[in-house]
Order: sequence, then structure tokens, then C-alpha cells
Amino acid sequence: MRFLLAAMVAVLVFAGLPVALAPPAAAQGDSPAHLDVTKVTPSVVADGGPGEVVISGRLTNTGDTPINGIEARVQRGNPATNEPAVQRAMRSATPTVTEPAFTSVADGLAPGQRIDIELRIPLTGPNSLQLTQPGVYPLLVNVNGVPAVGGRARIAESRFLLPVLSTPGSPAPPPAHPTEVSMLVPLVDYPRLVREPLPGMRPVLVDDTLSTSLAPGGRLHDLLQAVADSAPAGSPMGSALCFAIDPDLLITVRAMQTPYQVQQPDGRLADGIGTGAANLWMSKLREVTSGRCVIALPYADADVAALARAGLPDLVDIALDGADLLKDKNVLGVEPRSVLWPVEGALADPASGDLPGTALLEPQSLNIPAGSLDPVRIRGRDMTAIPIDPLMTSALDPLRDTERKTTDLSPPVAQLESAQNALGALTFRATQGSVGDATSVLAPPRRWNLRGDDFRELLDGMRHLTEAGLIRPRSLPELDPATLPEADLSYPVEAGSAEIPQPVLKQLAEQNFKVGDLYRSSERDPASDVERGRITTPLVNGLLHAASSAWRGNPGAAEHWVRLATGTVEEIFGMVRIEESSTQLVGASPDSPTPLTVVNDLPITVGVVFHIPQVPGVQVQTDFGGFGTVPAKSRRVFWLQTTAQRAGTFTLDVKVSTQAGTQFGETKRLTYKSGNYGPLILIITLSAAALLVLMSARRIFKRLRARQRRRAAEQSGETPDTPETAQVATTEGDRNPG
Repeated sequence: MRFLLAAMVAVLVFAGLPVALAPPAAAQGDSPAHLDVTKVTPSVVADGGPGEVVISGRLTNTGDTPINGIEARVQRGNPATNEPAVQRAMRSATPTVTEPAFTSVADGLAPGQRIDIELRIPLTGPNSLQLTQPGVYPLLVNVNGVPAVGGRARIAESRFLLPVLSTPGSPAPPPAHPTEVSMLVPLVDYPRLVREPLPGMRPVLVDDTLSTSLAPGGRLHDLLQAVADSAPAGSPMGSALCFAIDPDLLITVRAMQTPYQVQQPDGRLADGIGTGAANLWMSKLREVTSGRCVIALPYADADVAALARAGLPDLVDIALDGADLLKDKNVLGVEPRSVLWPVEGALADPASGDLPGTALLEPQSLNIPAGSLDPVRIRGRDMTAIPIDPLMTSALDPLRDTERKTTDLSPPVAQLESAQNALGALTFRATQGSVGDATSVLAPPRRWNLRGDDFRELLDGMRHLTEAGLIRPRSLPELDPATLPEADLSYPVEAGSAEIPQPVLKQLAEQNFKVGDLYRSSERDPASDVERGRITTPLVNGLLHAASSAWRGNPGAAEHWVRLATGTVEEIFGMVRIEESSTQLVGASPDSPTPLTVVNDLPITVGVVFHIPQVPGVQVQTDFGGFGTVPAKSRRVFWLQTTAQRAGTFTLDVKVSTQAGTQFGETKRLTYKSGNYGPLILIITLSAAALLVLMSARRIFKRLRARQRRRAAEQSGETPDTPETAQVATTEGDRNPG
């Protein structure tokens, strides 16, 4: 069974599809149960609040045997006093220093059974957390039980940070200078579009998973709803948020607003079911982003560093064109900030392409002092680099230091621990880990998997930190690079090792050239009034799916999407073709013109060039110079001047292409039959004429001989011999000489 499951996951990963992972404990088989913490009250402990912490959650028996005698307790460790200690508390099992009594949770739990639990732990006193001073404390929720085999043991656990601003009755003064905080809200999914909507062609998605994410209760819907509920426009927290939107997601959702199709495992196409969810989500997105900070990610969150290092600056520029889509009043109608947030916060040096004026980069990708978050100017470029707070990134992304940090949903299992860790890390940053006047930029994982309730808890906790004077929400800084110190880019080795492979990018570039060739070889047709970019832009967008951050470290998935995009490109080029002839081409004379029909099913005028290899015995020329145009949605007959040097049947391989040589459709093999009998007829005519002359001469000779014999007989007085059948036809009729 495990082998079958592993095989299925491998197939999905190779196909480039996201895989929903089971809870870590269940997947690894090291714990028979899973604890999902759903609420911590209060999320930030402060003076004037309740005297206890209430932890709510759900406990699930993930094993195949019952568990009896279930009990739990909440333990704490020593407060973290430096940044490495905070990192360890979020990433590993830190020692605990309190051990209150266990509380009974349930008598038993059957396999697959799930129950709600609630644990209460006082802040001070007996059987409490024993808090005596402010700080950021690691907590452990320890659940014990008796499995069917073995004795009592820990069956599940949950670890997270609890920020304590002050202990009961001992208010702590706020810091002299609150830490300025700005936060990104990424709206990114996996590539889904196999084919964008094209004139006369319905969009096709690889699956219909996105419809669930867009609907209420789904990941992308709940991210927006949480912002609308806890950080409305005009509120202090609302001003600190900046939406990082993938244009590919918007194009996909807009495609789903129309009748669309979804690929099935057997290759068939079925109608999609997400139109209602897509309409609802787009309406919610326009409402929530109105008047807010918005930045456009590279299209499909493409790995612009890998594209630049592959020497493809034109594709970098195309990937960054998504800002125009966000400005479109039919889409969002917002004015995005000129800010680049590259994959893993890293840019290659030298960077290529027309990049925005500001970049959000990880400190490790800049040559700046350790621990500094001060903005700098990138040496050699008129670009400001704003460092991303690595402590906050670690808190928000449990997969940060793993190979899955850009590819998987994070947290891999929806959990409140990530939000609590972020509040703890932010409290540390605002107190013991202050960065001076620099802004702490919170950058969640690309495919943020935080539940709506958990995101609300995070935003509400940040509001408490704001009211306590620890942080000051603000928008992303806008700085003049001329006033900043310079720093060099430093592309991390681990970032380069996870890039989309160069061979995949080479295939992508080859297909991109073909698409550009189509653009250069076509023009708008007044009859259809379709701009050629409406055909070529979706094709390039499809190619960029293969360079998505979703496939970093997964070459098989990247290659899969190159093949999908290549198939769509070939389908479009196949819509210009030589029409199949049902009759044989016959030349009535040695130089008869031969008709050839080219069909153009595209809604744009296309220029074509004919390619016909030389065939012995026949010469083919075009009376239009080899280049011609075919109007949109029509066919045109071209005449090939064909000269046959002899009679017979000839095979001609004919293809049409762009002027640069990119072939349209398939090569057609035509059969041409020539009736050129000119030399043979001349020989026969001359031979017949010679035979006629010879026969006439023989008859004249015989008549002259006969006449000479008669004259000789008359002179000698003899009677001339007359042949019995000597009737000679004359102009006067037949006569009897006797």
C-alpha cells in the first residue's frame, strides 16, 4: 500500500501537479495522533488581559489502533534572548522548564476519530506557566495516551511561541522607537492554464483544483476575507499590507469566468465547474485591493534570475509585463508599485532585463553587514534594494530551510503555529532584536496556506502590538537610491542549484522564437479586427509556466509544462496549412500552372513562404516571388508555374513557413502527372511524312516505267501489253484504254 501511494505521488510530482501532503506525524508514522491547534487566547499576553491562556484544537487518531487514557498539559521553555534562540524555538524541540499536571482529555480515541479539545493554563501560580517577566516563550502542548501496543507515551504535540509583553500587574513600558512593519500578502497559485482563451477557442485547465481555492473556505478566498475582516482599508494594519499578485493567477481566474474546459486523466475534456467561484473571487479581490499597495509578481512567478543567467533578457521583460494587466480597468484597475520580489529574494549579477526601480531581497543576497535591514542601492544599477526580514520569513514559512520552500503550500498542513511564531518573532524584533530605523518587511511563503481564522489571529495580534506601542504599521518604503549607500548583489549558491535547468530554458527559448516569428509574420486583419498580440501573448505566457517558481528543484515538472506549451504553439501554427487535394494534379501542357490552396484559420493575416525541393524532370516556380499573404479565416489559391521536361508522375513535397523559416502545418506530399509528349509526336510525324514521300515516289516511278514500255511498243508496231487489271484512276474517271 505504501509503495502504491509513493508511486502515485511520484507521478503527480513528475506531471507538475501540486501534491497535498498528509500531516507530518501521520506521514512519517512516528506518532499515532495529530494535534491541530486552532486558537490561542490571548495570542499576545499583556497587562490587563486574562490570567490564563486557553488553547483550542482538534486531536485526530491517525493510526489504525485505538488510543486510551488521553491526557494533555502545556509546558514552557526559557524565553529566547537572541535571534538564533528564536530560530531554534521555531524549528526544533527546545527544553521545557515547567511541568504542570496533566489534564484528562478523553477516555479513548478510535482509529480515524477526531475530537475537539480545550486546555487552560494559568499564567502564574501552581500548575501554571510561571511567568515572571516579559519575553518570547516557547510553548509545548504535550498529549499523552496509551496505544494498543506499548505503555503510556507522547502521541501528539504542538510547539509555538507565546509573546508576553508584560506579566499580570506589571505593565512594561513600550520601546522608545516602535519598529516599522510592512507585510506582503502573496496571491499565488500553481500554473493551471494549458491554453488561454483564444479567439474561437475555449480555455483549457490542467485540473479544476483552483475552483475550490477560490470558493468560500478555500485558501485564496480566505486570505482576502481575513484582510477584509481584520485589516480593512484605512485601518492602521490595512496601510501596512501590500498585495503581491501573480498575473497568471488573474488570467486563469478570468478564463474561469467564461465557459472553460478541464483535462481529464483519460485525455478527454470536461466542462469546468468554477465559474461562480471565479466571479465571486474577482469581485472580492477588486474590493479588497482598492486603494491599497499592490505589486505585480513576474508572470507565473517566473524565475527571472534563472532566465537572466540563461541569457534570455527578452523573456525577463515579458515576465515583468504583468503590471499592465493589473492596471487594466477590466481586471483590477489599480496602479501597482514598481517593485520586484524575485524568487527566494535573490537576483543574479549582472541582472538583465528592464527591472523595476525597487527590489525586495533577502539579506544573504546582498553584501551588507550581518543583521542589517537598511535599504541600499545596488551597485551599477539605479535600483533600491529593501532587505526582507529573515526572522519573520522563518516564522511565516515552516519550509524555509527545506527544498520545498518555493514549491509546496506552506504551512504544509494548515496550522495556527505559524501565526503564533510570527507574533513571537515580531515581538522579539520590536524589543530585544530591534533593527533601528529600518522597516521590518514580512514576506510570507509564495503559496501561503494559512487558514482564514489563523490569518485573522495574526492580524489581530499585530494590532495588539501596535496598540502596545511596539510596532508601527507602514507601507513599503519609497526611497531615492541616490541617497543610499551602495552594495553588491550576492547570488546564493543554494539559489542557483534549485534554478529551472538550462536545457529546459533552452527549449523554452526555442519555442519563444517561434512565437515571435509568428508575430513578425502576421498583421491585424481589418475584417476580423483582432490584434496579433491576442494570439502570441497567451502563447508566451504558456511558455513562462515552465519557468515558474513552483518547479524549482523539480526538472520533470518544468519539462512537462514546456511540452504542454509546445503543444499549444504547434496547434496554433497548424491552423495555417496547405489544403489537402482530393484529385491528382495533372499538367495539360509542358508549362501548365498548378493551383495550390493555403488555408488560414487564424483571425489574423499571415504571410507565408513556399518551400519546394527540386525534383529531377520538373521545375516549379512561383509567380508571386515565393511570398504571399493569406487573409484571416480564409483560404487563398496560389499558382505554381510547373515545367515538366518529360512525361510521367512526379512527387512534390511542399511546405509553407514564415519568412524566418518556422513551418506552418505539415509538409504536404503532392502527386503531379505530366502529359508532355512533344518530342515523341515530332518523331512520329516526321516518320509518317518520310513514308508518304517514299510511297508516292515509288508509284510515280512505276507509272513512268509503264509509259516508257507503251511508247516503245508503239514505235515497233507491237501491241502493247495491257495488264488484266490495268485500271488507272485519273481525274477524268476510270477508262478502258481498249
